[in-house]
Amino acid sequence: MNTPNQETKAVLLAKSQQMLRDQIADIQKQLSDLQESSEVEEKSSAGDKYETHQEMLNQNRNLLQKQLSTSKVLLNQINAIPVKALSVVDEGALIKIPMGWIWISSPIGKISLDGFDYQLVSKDSPLITALWGMKAGETGEFRGNKIKIEEIL
Repeated sequence: MNTPNQETKAVLLAKSQQMLRDQIADIQKQLSDLQESSEVEEKSSAGDKYETHQEMLNQNRNLLQKQLSTSKVLLNQINAIPVKALSVVDEGALIKIPMGWIWISSPIGKISLDGFDYQLVSKDSPLITALWGMKAGETGEFRGNKIKIEEIL
């Protein structure tokens, strides 16, 4: 198990990009399957049953299109993250606090790598806003708790 280092960010970047690309491909496949289902249903039914089915398909399509849009935005955000050494809490920093490792990138959630869990969060998250610009060893306050920045990569 390797301790997190500068290379960890590049691996996290690649893993999160792949995860989002897979998510986008999956949503696109679901949209394609929905379209096929819609076309098959169109040929075989009429009346109220058809209208209800079409409305359900439309709702599912709208939901999937929102998810697709969100995933594309997250992918664009993650692609813009600098992967360089940093000494202060800033976009692209990998920080260690008592709760664990946080990569300030895009609000994707948790990614596990080499036995460590990394929380991927936006620079706009309340916790990061409270710690913004601080250096390793400094302590910030978040929701009434003191949070020490143990490490910054």
